[in-house]
Amino acid sequence: MLLSNPSYLNSQPHFKAMFFNMAALAAVSIPLLVQLPVGVVAVFGIFLLIRLVLLSKGITTLKKWQLFILAIGMAALVMQQLGTIIGLEGGASLLLLLSLLKSFEGKTRRDWQVLVVVMMFLLAAGILFEQGLLASLWVMVCLVLMATSLAVLNELRFQAAFRQSVLAFLLSLLPTIVLFVAMPRREMPLWGMPQIKNEQQATTGLSNSMKPGSISNLVQSNEPVFSAIFDNQYQPQQKDLYWRVLLLSGYSGSEWYAARDFADGAVPKNTEQTITYHVMMQDDKGRVPALDYPVDVDKQRGLHREAGNMVRVLSRQGVRRFDLQSALSDELPHQLNKIAQEWYTRLPENTNPRTRALAQQLWQQAGGDAEKFVQTAYLYLKKNQFSYTLNPPLLNSSHKTDEFIFESKLGFCEHYSDAFVILMRSAGLPARVVTGYQGGEYNEEGGFWQIRSKDAHAWVEVWLPQRQVWKRVDPTSAVAANRIEGSIDSALSENEATAFRKYNFVNKYLDRGRFYWQQWIVNYDSDRQQNLFAKLGFEQVTPLLLFIIMVVGVLVGLVPLWLWWWRSRSQEILPLEHGFVLLKRQVLGKDFPQLASVTPLELRDELIQQNRLSEDLNHLINQYIELRYANSHEPPITVSKMWYRRAKKMAKKYKLENQL
Repeated sequence: MLLSNPSYLNSQPHFKAMFFNMAALAAVSIPLLVQLPVGVVAVFGIFLLIRLVLLSKGITTLKKWQLFILAIGMAALVMQQLGTIIGLEGGASLLLLLSLLKSFEGKTRRDWQVLVVVMMFLLAAGILFEQGLLASLWVMVCLVLMATSLAVLNELRFQAAFRQSVLAFLLSLLPTIVLFVAMPRREMPLWGMPQIKNEQQATTGLSNSMKPGSISNLVQSNEPVFSAIFDNQYQPQQKDLYWRVLLLSGYSGSEWYAARDFADGAVPKNTEQTITYHVMMQDDKGRVPALDYPVDVDKQRGLHREAGNMVRVLSRQGVRRFDLQSALSDELPHQLNKIAQEWYTRLPENTNPRTRALAQQLWQQAGGDAEKFVQTAYLYLKKNQFSYTLNPPLLNSSHKTDEFIFESKLGFCEHYSDAFVILMRSAGLPARVVTGYQGGEYNEEGGFWQIRSKDAHAWVEVWLPQRQVWKRVDPTSAVAANRIEGSIDSALSENEATAFRKYNFVNKYLDRGRFYWQQWIVNYDSDRQQNLFAKLGFEQVTPLLLFIIMVVGVLVGLVPLWLWWWRSRSQEILPLEHGFVLLKRQVLGKDFPQLASVTPLELRDELIQQNRLSEDLNHLINQYIELRYANSHEPPITVSKMWYRRAKKMAKKYKLENQL
């Protein structure tokens, strides 16, 4: 066996095999490169290029002291970029760079085979970051590339190596599917790990603060954030889809930020309807979007309601599915004590004097009635030529809200929410900002709602002392009602909306594939396993039943894989014999008398009698005689395989002649 022969493993592979191995490493690294810091990515790219240049010049290895210095430098780089070399990001970054460094000591076949093994760990690290449909398809591609790389390292031609790798992958799908379906499941999916907080990490989600430009920048992305499906074929209206994520009650004078609320969230009372729905999303620091107002959460999955009726869960990397219940209402009963009322009316001194004066004026117009004042302030925004835009002018004044209300009058949802809360607080009414998402896009083919970054939104909750309730007010609807009743596209100008309309057709099908992948693959847990087997007729799913299904399914699935392996193995061990049998069958025909006992000399004599012996075929027969009988030991496997390929090509040529 060549693969267990030390001299063979310690020999140097062909340079083309090394280059292909490096290409496989680059492909496997792509899922990590899009997740890790720019500094790590840049160093990886630079050293990958250096490695390719060295290979092209015939330099296979570096000295040990050089490798040691590079390893220390790479670890220091990861520490500088992330502050740690452990955890998900730190460990993945270090593994990525050291894997590349491993290629710099790749001299023998054994070294390069070890690198392929390391690639498997890189591939697993990428899965921890992303388990989406496209990422999973890429994992399958990388598995084929790694198998091909191993075969090429062992002197198999690329075409044959790739073909066999694809075939092996396809034959392994059945036992893989059986194991996936029947493997006992936990209450939560296996994928993912605890999320490590990193303030420098850029996300597509909402930040913990809001200032002019924070949401409008986010909205310019068409990135999917989460999907939702409603039970009982319920179809909500766009205007009811307020997905609350963050409560911002602290104000610095230019920025709203999340602060501790003063009481537990209250369950709405006397609501007209309560709906059940399921949210699938990539973890966003443990924040779960829930419709106004959540009344019940899936505590078995670690969900809980925080003060302000925000839904939270222990943060964990990966795509997750949550079951929620909400009462569609724009009011939340809630009693505030004096300390809480003082907090929700707090404003920095000597800020926005014109806005404060306007609030007093509107308060007098409302006759000191809180509900009338809210309506009066809403109508002020509606009637005073304010405009909704993604690209408002920069507010340079120290009194930014004054500048917005009385001068620019151009803004996005964060501008209107900021202005409205300051108006409320200036009149002594408790108010706070809520950020999340509004609306979404319904996918008719898949029957689910897709919410994207462009649906990010901010609105206001005002506390009405007469009725002791938080009242949801969306000041953006006073300026752009079609933003709430339709979508952001309909609220923007034609030029601003054009970017969102591109590739809508493609996005719908991608959303559909992504939704089903998350629903049935990523979030395949014990509940879904029970439901699946119930549909197949198994009323009770026991560990013994799952074990029997796994054993039987895997054995059945391994039969074609084993047959293919045995056939490939026999051809690898005896390429000369297989090639000669193939040559006889195609040249003489499978019906030739006593075909199996025909010797090389008899084959040549028969072809001479038929006047069909070409010079190339005669040379091929002579080569076979020399390789098979001239030496006391087996010829090198590379020579035998080369002869086999020539014999196969010659047999194909004679087969075509026989058909003609």
